[in-house]
Amino acid sequence: MLARFVETQNERGWIAYAEQQSVKTLEGELRTVDRGALEAGAIERGQEEKDTRVRISVPFSLAMKWQRTKRQASRIEGVKLSAGEALERVTAEVLAALPVQLEVVDDEAVDDRDGFQFGHGRSSAASSNEAVPWIPAAVEGDSPPAPAFLSRLVDGLDDADAFELDARLRQVIRLEQRLDAQIAALVRKVTAPEYEWSGKRPTRDVLARELLGMSPSKLRALLRIERVGDQCPALLEAYRDGALSWSQADTLAPLLDRDFDGGWREEWVAYAQIVTGVRLKEAVERAKFLRDADPEVYERHREDPAWFASPQAEEEDQDRQKCAHPRHLGGPIRISFDAASDVVKLFRAVLCTVRRAIERDTGRLPSEAEGFEAMLAHVLDGWDVDDPWLKKNISRKHREVLDRDHWQCVFPGCTSQRNLHVHHIRFRSAGGGNEAENLTTLCAFHHLRGVHGGTVSVTGSAPDRLEFALGLRAWCEPLVRYRSGGQVMG
Repeated sequence: MLARFVETQNERGWIAYAEQQSVKTLEGELRTVDRGALEAGAIERGQEEKDTRVRISVPFSLAMKWQRTKRQASRIEGVKLSAGEALERVTAEVLAALPVQLEVVDDEAVDDRDGFQFGHGRSSAASSNEAVPWIPAAVEGDSPPAPAFLSRLVDGLDDADAFELDARLRQVIRLEQRLDAQIAALVRKVTAPEYEWSGKRPTRDVLARELLGMSPSKLRALLRIERVGDQCPALLEAYRDGALSWSQADTLAPLLDRDFDGGWREEWVAYAQIVTGVRLKEAVERAKFLRDADPEVYERHREDPAWFASPQAEEEDQDRQKCAHPRHLGGPIRISFDAASDVVKLFRAVLCTVRRAIERDTGRLPSEAEGFEAMLAHVLDGWDVDDPWLKKNISRKHREVLDRDHWQCVFPGCTSQRNLHVHHIRFRSAGGGNEAENLTTLCAFHHLRGVHGGTVSVTGSAPDRLEFALGLRAWCEPLVRYRSGGQVMG
């Protein structure tokens, strides 16, 4: 917080003052100093908005419809949406189409007979603070010298090029991660029931914000990685060594925390180290879904993580969406995600209205799952209609390429579904044709600033035999190379 606001001439006074104050008090003081700053607005709104957890048990067919709805919502918005953001778009679409008189639902009166559960998340909103406008005076004397390990990272920054800056930032990230891993192990010990505090036992949120300087959600993620490490030492070792970031490790944790038999976890840990975070998340999400929806397929491919992010898995998903049910279902599918509290309240009100409308037409009150399915059917009917603008302005060949690439930039790590271009892998000026294997989908940034800007290259054959080189420079190897599917090349 101090780094965002404090000037060099009064930093010593601020540091001396901050050492005696809580984080919340310091937030209030800084807010009075810089009312107009974007950072000050962020502090006033709170570092973490309060979310509500939504858990839904639905039939397999409805789970597949929800997956399809999320993809369609992302395509329409042009960016990758979270489940909560997709739910907001669905609710708004249904609300706009119905002559709705919303039924207000009491938070405490909702039961779980149809598999819906709503519970407030653990994140906390900002609390108000009576801040006193006061600025610490400057303290005479030079600032203390930076420690030796930090000097190696900051010396000569004025002369460093982009590649040198990248190398130093990677060192900083590895250093921070090692510290986070050590902190998580210690916090796990001091928060154990058997640990005896000399004073009042602080909550984990207080430990995170007041003592460790991190968000409570990050601390919970670090503790989750530590706990899953009891069952999967390879995950903990890769994380502590810096081979996996904490976000990558946290993505893997829910998948590795179950099915404790066999050595398949090591395969997932190794896979996470050679793919982008975006590709890893897609593979883990599909694996978790199939674990509940189609255990037979999940067991068959569990030791091959790359399969879950492959075109073959995509094709099987499309078959399921066409009601090609798997032979063995694992019972109702459990959908679980966080969404903004006001979005969830509006969704529940719209859901009640939809159920009442169906009851008036059929004489029977449908279940919440049936009402939810009616909402999804309505939005998909509207979102699946062919766009006349596309038919007029985009050739059939280009639409086929965009459909093949799921209307998303194929560049490793990019999730953009907006401002898409169809790129000729072998330039037309070099004799490249319009064959499907010579065409791929790139966002405007990676197409114009990347490929044609000379900082990246795309070679090979679309869609699954492409090679990407990032960080091109004269007489040197690229910074990193990827294959199709976001896999790092050795």
